[in-house]
Amino acid sequence: MADPTSPVRFYPLDAAGAARLDDQNWRGTFDLERGGHRLGRLVLAHDGRNGTGGIDITTPELVFAEGGLQPADLTPLAALLGPPVTGTARFEGRIDWSADSPGSSSGLLTVPGLDFVSPAGPVTGLKGDIVFTSLTPLVTAPDQVLTASRLESFAPLTDLDLTFGLDAAAITVAGGELAVAGGTIRLEPFSLPLDRSLPFTGVIVLDQVQLGEIIAGAGFGDRVQMDAVVSGRLPFVSDPRTGIKVTGGSLFAARPGRLSIQRTALSDLEAGGGGAVPPSTVEDLAYQAMENLAFDILTAEVNSLDEGRLSVLFHIKGRHDPPQRQEIRLTLSQLIRRDFLNETLPLPSGTAIDLTLDTTLNVNQLVSDLLDLNRARNGDVGPRQP
Repeated sequence: MADPTSPVRFYPLDAAGAARLDDQNWRGTFDLERGGHRLGRLVLAHDGRNGTGGIDITTPELVFAEGGLQPADLTPLAALLGPPVTGTARFEGRIDWSADSPGSSSGLLTVPGLDFVSPAGPVTGLKGDIVFTSLTPLVTAPDQVLTASRLESFAPLTDLDLTFGLDAAAITVAGGELAVAGGTIRLEPFSLPLDRSLPFTGVIVLDQVQLGEIIAGAGFGDRVQMDAVVSGRLPFVSDPRTGIKVTGGSLFAARPGRLSIQRTALSDLEAGGGGAVPPSTVEDLAYQAMENLAFDILTAEVNSLDEGRLSVLFHIKGRHDPPQRQEIRLTLSQLIRRDFLNETLPLPSGTAIDLTLDTTLNVNQLVSDLLDLNRARNGDVGPRQP
């Protein structure tokens, strides 16, 4: 049995069985398998007198296991379910036809629970029921819902909720929401073409997300500590040829917070506002400002650059707030000689800070590092497949 649609939805299956004609009535049963795995049964009934009939399609409880049957063995639509996929699923459906109508079909896919590795990390507890209003072509009822209990990514994400629909050309995602770092990240509605060579657009919305937890989970916690609860929008375009690009993204802090960046994490520092103070002294004071910064306002502009890099331009207003109060005490003779400018000076507590921080990230490398981290968390320490 082969799928004639383009793009292909299902890989070919072997069918074994027989059909019998008795007084213009056809009856038949066929067992389906692929690669030695029993997948289900087709039961045929057709009334030759009036030209009506149908096929019942049922599967047993399909068990997916490492080294055994995998969803990607059955359909290219399962490409996002990275191996090993473990868990169960089952399907019931029917195709009807008649001599004077185009026919109809329907089905129900039940997923009691699946664990797998997604591009963002291991997913556990994916479950839900998917109602199909057509099997030829494959179309779902609107607003189908799948949930998952956990996604192990840069930070543990819980209570995933995805609402979607499938038609002949695309998967339409009506909404998806993740509980992330004390807040939520959701996808605005978008359509994902079944033809994987076509681009698609979407918007990621952040609501009250603790950015510091994400930075720590991404492996930067030894150089950057941040208490910043942010909201914002990240419009993106995903193109198979050029990858994912963010254009015109914006973030803002929903409340005051703190930022600490170690000097080793900074390069090409440009500091101003010192008047006649030597540049080296101003730069040192700027480093101190970023090591203990309490902010009232934080905004960021987010845009993709070439070669998989992401530009994040922060604008931060706040004050220097070290653990111990600091001040500069100078004698009159030091002021006259100005030799204190050759010394390391403590930045006084409460000094107002107006900071523009231009950063770039290698997103491709960051994603690769996150996936390596997730593999290590999942006990997979072997080499990555190309």
